[in-house]
Amino acid sequence: MQNSKKTHFREEANVHIVFKSNHPVVASKLLRVHSILGGVPKIFILLFSAALFVISSCSPLRKQLYFKDLNRDTTLRNVVSENFDLKIMKNDVLGINVVSLSPDVAFYNGSSAASGAAAPSGYSLDSNGNIKFVKLGFIHALGLTRKQLKDTLELALVPYLRDAIVTVSFLNRHVTMLGAVSPQVLSFSDDNMTILDALAKSGDIGEKGRMDNVLVIRDENKSKVFKRLNLQKVSIFYSPYYYLQPNDIVYVEPPKNKTPLTLLQVFSYVTTGLSLIFLLVSVFKL
Repeated sequence: MQNSKKTHFREEANVHIVFKSNHPVVASKLLRVHSILGGVPKIFILLFSAALFVISSCSPLRKQLYFKDLNRDTTLRNVVSENFDLKIMKNDVLGINVVSLSPDVAFYNGSSAASGAAAPSGYSLDSNGNIKFVKLGFIHALGLTRKQLKDTLELALVPYLRDAIVTVSFLNRHVTMLGAVSPQVLSFSDDNMTILDALAKSGDIGEKGRMDNVLVIRDENKSKVFKRLNLQKVSIFYSPYYYLQPNDIVYVEPPKNKTPLTLLQVFSYVTTGLSLIFLLVSVFKL
């Protein structure tokens, strides 16, 4: 009689759960869980559930650091030079501004309409590489740097304006940012834009993408050149792609997404864990 009461007491202490599922495989898994839970004290189930929740909710922090191989203060020598001036190309649209002490200087600041309705207003090159400038007529600009065109215009304006100062800028050059940054088209008004400048203007990479696999797509000699950069290494400062060129495309690769667990996989992990707990309870008679 005493053994019967003890057995009855143990049955009352056991966990009784009713599962329902229309999926045959899931139903079989649930029955297995039910059979295992029938012999496991509640405390073990609660501990296992808490551990499973902690494991599933925690994810390791990914180390996203620029120049990770730079362990101490140092000086990098003979890095890629920033001293270059981009040459005017056939599809460029130029902004030209003239400042002078002459009262009629505003007359020289009108610009010819660039070809194409969507193109910015400015001076566009014709098929011969020339721009048409007021009073001066056609000025050859193709292949010149902005400084060379500036000097040419200032010299040509001497008979018409007093102490003329000319500035030349690019109006349609840009860099396209794609991928795990803020996608946008950045204006390329200066000669020297680094890839770090472009990333900073696009919200930085942070944890959104891979610093070790940044792709730069560049037009060179009627070809598309694809170059992958690792921004976690200081070797980036020696790369000719550290300084971007007009019309470059920068693509930041997103991190690899973890494949979500299916319902069957979750039940497999749960039943395996519970089986281990049941085995420990049976061996050590807890």
